[in-house]
This record gives sequence, structure tokens and C-alpha cells, in this order.
Amino acid sequence: MIVRRLLGGALLSGLAVPLLAAAPHPSAPRAHDVLPFLPGARVFARAEPAARDQASPAPAATDEPQAPPPLATGPTPEITARARAVFEANRAGKIDRTQYTADMNGRITDAELARASVELRSLGEVKSFTQVRKITQGPITLYVFRIELAKAPVIEQVVGWNEAGQVRFLQFGAVPQ
Repeated sequence: MIVRRLLGGALLSGLAVPLLAAAPHPSAPRAHDVLPFLPGARVFARAEPAARDQASPAPAATDEPQAPPPLATGPTPEITARARAVFEANRAGKIDRTQYTADMNGRITDAELARASVELRSLGEVKSFTQVRKITQGPITLYVFRIELAKAPVIEQVVGWNEAGQVRFLQFGAVPQ
């Protein structure tokens, strides 16, 4: 009985060691705490294969190398067209307010829309309209487009839509030089 408790305590303390070692250290290690790396030293590790479920089929053996996973997709033509339509509507000063969320409609006053329209039209015709980033945080996805116009400066439009397809976020700004 006593031996079982001692062994149980030893096992429990052995399980706690990796957890303590994995915890972040509150301060940087001092030079005398770090063991030097010896040239020619090797670290050996062996990964044990996971136990295979008998119900799952074995992977097919092929002589051909596996294809790498696909790279991240680029901007879709649909998103680019929607963003360009938002830009052109703001540049014209005539937006369809049903295509904007209630919050965005509250932020975009008629006076601000007219001012933005004058500023965007004063920059001339669009030379290029290119997606440069896609920012995703939780359920929100924002797209950043760089717009080069006939006159400087180059501007960026950040736009995001809600699940219903309404503009939930819109921002224009000059690209820092």
C-alpha cells in the first residue's frame, strides 16, 4: 500500500516536470544558466508513429512524390469588382445606402460624402486598382486595395462586407511615401 502511494507520487511528480519546463520563464536566462553549445554535438530524437485505428485504411503507397499543398489564393475578380464599385460610387458621390450597414450609414453624412467625392475626382482617372492585403480577424475580413490615379498621391481603400453583403467598413487614405 505504501509502495503504491510512493510510486503514484513519483509518477505524478514526473508528469508535472514537463509542464513546469514548458511554462514561460519570468525573466531572461543569465549567461551562467545557459549551457554552451558544443561544436559537433548532436541531438537525437525519434518520433513514434501514432497508433493507427484499425478501421481507417492504410495510406496508399506511391512512388510519385506528393504534390505540395496549394498556395494561398490571390484576389478574386468578384471581390475586386465589388471594391471597385464601392470606390466608383464614392467618387461619383452617389452611394446606394441600402448597400451599407446602419452603422456605416450613420458615419457617412451627405456632407462627408460630397467632400470625399470632390477629393477623389480631383485625383483624375484610375490607372490601377490592385488588392494588396486581406486582413481576417475572427468573423471580420477586410480587403486593402492600392489605387493609383492620374495625380499623386497613391491611395488605399480598406473595405469589408458583412454576411448580407453590405459594406460594414470603408476607409480611404494616402499611402505614406
